[in-house]
Amino acid sequence: MRQEIIYKIFEIAKQKNAFDQLEKYISTWTKHEIKENLIQCGTLPEIFDHDSSEEKIWAKFSDIMLANTLNYVGIKAEVLGARGNSADVFGKTSEYTIVGDAKTFRLSRTAKNQKDFKVNALDSWRQGNNYAMLVAPLMQYPTKKSQIYVQAIEKNVTLISYTHLRFLLDFYNHQSLQAIWETGKNLLYLPKSEHQNAETYWKAIDDAFVSVVAKDLAELKAYKQLEINKTKELGEEGILYWQDKITTFQKLSKDEAIKLLIKPEKIESKIKTIEKAINLNIML
Repeated sequence: MRQEIIYKIFEIAKQKNAFDQLEKYISTWTKHEIKENLIQCGTLPEIFDHDSSEEKIWAKFSDIMLANTLNYVGIKAEVLGARGNSADVFGKTSEYTIVGDAKTFRLSRTAKNQKDFKVNALDSWRQGNNYAMLVAPLMQYPTKKSQIYVQAIEKNVTLISYTHLRFLLDFYNHQSLQAIWETGKNLLYLPKSEHQNAETYWKAIDDAFVSVVAKDLAELKAYKQLEINKTKELGEEGILYWQDKITTFQKLSKDEAIKLLIKPEKIESKIKTIEKAINLNIML
């Protein structure tokens, strides 16, 4: 179905009402289709040019997927549309309100830093709402120490992955999710030196998810393996795209033109970055 979505975005991206068309298109999806596309929506297709209309609509695709998922787990949610200096998704229940932001990354993207996740910005965009959450591919989060975990704990911005959402979709049965949104606040008791530790943060998130739905960690680990497998699949998609680019360049008549075209595109570097991403060992 990924190719169908890519074709759809190419079809509508440059139209004024592209977002509305995409939202209407996804509104016809069943819960099963949402689940099947949830993990992969965080990986931006290599075929989209950087900063293109297609890339921007794919980012909106991830927001729509987040909002649809929240609606299935008891949070009435909507995408707020094109607004600067605000969260992209808003949700509410009878007990609380929450804002959210869904992140997408290319597998060929080099190392990311805390500015890519905008945790502090999301906290400020919360305004008068109770909670804030950020969703990204699990394998794109820092795996060791990072200031984003310090910010998440001290600002109580909940970092989760599309994999955690997929897990929640399968096992949600009208449980309260507030324990998940309070993970950061519950870690404030730790020494500040522990606040930047990825392992500490993700253990707390995993524990909150399995506790809420009354499952065990082994079941959540199986979902993480799904993401690992999907990432390898998407990695192959990206590698084939860039290899085809090289083949196209090599058909040019002048050797010098080939070298000049390959070098600015940094294609070989992109392939190596994708290979590194799909062979990354994350903590299960």
